[in-house]
Amino acid sequence: MKKLLNASLVTTLLIAVPAYSNDMELEGDYTITHDTAGNIKITNGTLFIAGNLDGNIEQYGEGSVVILEGANIDGNIKEFGPGDVTLSGNVDGNIEEEGEGSVIIDTAILSSLDGNVSEKDAGDVRVLSSYDGVILEEGDGSVIIDYGASSDGNIIEKDAGDVVVKGEIGGNVEETSEGNVIIETSGVVYGDVTEKDGGSIFNYGIVYGNQFQD
Repeated sequence: MKKLLNASLVTTLLIAVPAYSNDMELEGDYTITHDTAGNIKITNGTLFIAGNLDGNIEQYGEGSVVILEGANIDGNIKEFGPGDVTLSGNVDGNIEEEGEGSVIIDTAILSSLDGNVSEKDAGDVRVLSSYDGVILEEGDGSVIIDYGASSDGNIIEKDAGDVVVKGEIGGNVEETSEGNVIIETSGVVYGDVTEKDGGSIFNYGIVYGNQFQD
């Protein structure tokens, strides 16, 4: 009986999931499956988050940040190199992408973001799920609210690129550079739609607010 108890204890120790509470600096591809408290900085690699993180993420150089389905992030995400930020889990914080990449809020059943999105270089912001916050796109890319998706906030597009609405937007839409606002037949905007430079408003859906075009 004593040997059996010791074997059980050893097995329990081997399979126990570790919990961390310190900052991490990583290089190359890395996957985090455990619950973690602390900030993560990763260089030249893709970071996959499959557990819960209480902290901020910064990614530099080649690589992306991928929040997998079922993961939860309580913190901000910044991606500074060529690569995407893909969200299939939940993030309570802001997402900032400054390299040649996109921000994708994926179609996972429980995928959600409560925060703002800023995209400052060539790349799109694509929303395929629920979203609560402001979207600011300042690079050569578009903002796309896909079929069945919703954004409960304003959308501001300041550079070459379109705003394409196939789902619902609870706030205002403003496009201030070489691009169009396209509201497809399934699209709904509850606020105002403003086009300030060179482009047009193509409204095939529903706009409850006002439409302004310079």
